[in-house]
Amino acid sequence: MNVRFMDTSIVLNLLEIPGKCQDAEKIKLEFKEAVDTREVLILPMATIIESGNHIAHIADGTVRREKAIRFQEFLRKTANQEAPWILYGLELTKNDLLKLAEEFPESALKMQMGIGDLSIIQFYDKYKRDVPAIGRIMIWSTDRHLAGYSENLTTKRRRNR
Repeated sequence: MNVRFMDTSIVLNLLEIPGKCQDAEKIKLEFKEAVDTREVLILPMATIIESGNHIAHIADGTVRREKAIRFQEFLRKTANQEAPWILYGLELTKNDLLKLAEEFPESALKMQMGIGDLSIIQFYDKYKRDVPAIGRIMIWSTDRHLAGYSENLTTKRRRNR
């Protein structure tokens, strides 16, 4: 089983958000391939929040409304389990929040990475720990600081046993 955590940059390209979709054609092709090969696509809650914020800041009101309605459908399909991805990362425990608090200052200073990206990494790590039989897992992103999260766990798990 191959798993992709979808970052905000991917959703913005899929929805063709103005100024945020320079890789739309490439991302759409890769998305189709991931769906066709039945990869597990995971939509973190942070991605939903960040994507909605980007849509709300579109300068042109007509485009903002059009994209908001498109995102509304995106959310409805997610909620009704009609989308080719699953929602993940809804439960943020006290320990999760404390870990984010601990890591945030350094992350913000050195990598200019926000809480949303940190939470995606945190849930990526949790998913790896909790879900058996993962082959390849990655954070699917056009952002360099997230795109480096990609591992083939088949080999690692065999060695650990």
